[in-house]
Amino acid sequence: MAETTPSPTRLPTLTTERLVLRPVTVDDLDLMGELNGDPAVMTFIRGRPATSDETADEWRQRLQRQSDPARGLGYWAGFEGPSFVGWWSASSFEGRSDVSGVGYRLTSESWGRGLATEGARMMVHQAFACDEVERVLASTMAANAGSRRVLEKLGMTHTSSWAAEGKERVPGWEEGEVGYEFGRAEWQVR
Repeated sequence: MAETTPSPTRLPTLTTERLVLRPVTVDDLDLMGELNGDPAVMTFIRGRPATSDETADEWRQRLQRQSDPARGLGYWAGFEGPSFVGWWSASSFEGRSDVSGVGYRLTSESWGRGLATEGARMMVHQAFACDEVERVLASTMAANAGSRRVLEKLGMTHTSSWAAEGKERVPGWEEGEVGYEFGRAEWQVR
């Protein structure tokens, strides 16, 4: 895994064996809109494609409240060669300095090839590169077997389950949400 040195105000560009992960900017809204416009991608998120306004609101929140580029935390657009394949995050978590959230969303054409795991592994590495981060968390719908498999491949442990309150009635909503995590010590052993 190679990475560039972050500047205090900009996230680094990260690379894996197959991916180039560059910081998401507002210029990426069209890519995010296409991703969110795919009904398959949005099955466990909204149960329907997102509108352009919903996508703009989502990214405004992500880039303003869940990014902390000074600590190397935020969102990356992923490319395999010239093709956009999705986004990954090692994000700030509810204002806590000791916890980071890891997430991802891939184009349906990219599913089943290990790219989600490859990019998520880099996000965990990026989160733990921040000295204050002691735990990495992730969550998904219980019914989302593909996303759960990615988290398990990373070595994360299923630690909690809860009702999907306030969630749009998407397929599998009645099964609730699940949380995964691991700490710095477990990551270092891996």
